[in-house]
Amino acid sequence: MQTYPSEHKEIVKELLDGKFILYSDKLFSVIQDNDNKDFYEDFFQQSFDYKLEVRSEFIFLSSKATTERDTRDFTIFLALFCRELELDGKKFREQIELATHYVDDVWQTLMNSTKKEIIDSTGIKDFRNFLNRWNRKNVINLTGNSFKFTKAVNLFFEFAVNVANEKLKETDNLQTKMTEQ
Repeated sequence: MQTYPSEHKEIVKELLDGKFILYSDKLFSVIQDNDNKDFYEDFFQQSFDYKLEVRSEFIFLSSKATTERDTRDFTIFLALFCRELELDGKKFREQIELATHYVDDVWQTLMNSTKKEIIDSTGIKDFRNFLNRWNRKNVINLTGNSFKFTKAVNLFFEFAVNVANEKLKETDNLQTKMTEQ
């Protein structure tokens, strides 16, 4: 008979709720234990068809069958915020990794953007509620009127790089076909 770690219910609930388990969380070390890691990889795959993703600084579940709009909205928010930071002469990666951001200032920055219509097409209209959702998922650490991004934000940067690389491949393939004609 399978014996589960005493934190099993908490681990399953947190991950199924879409939460990132950060390195600093006690659950991280429970999952990362070699016996538990193999068990949880198999458990989530067999039970839910989810892949357990274990990174050096966070753990999360992924699925090829997801259509989660909230993730798309967060990626759009992050992209536009980074764009505005760069336009303001700041190194966006450094700002995302190290700086504290004030909720009202960030919202004002987005509302003053020349790309504001992109934000208008998302579910970010209630910015405080949006940030609260991502705080619960451990992607940001929201305290009062300010927040910092956690290491989990790196997943969204990876995603953006992958999308950009795919677009570049499509462009290169199209250009190659055109020159061959």
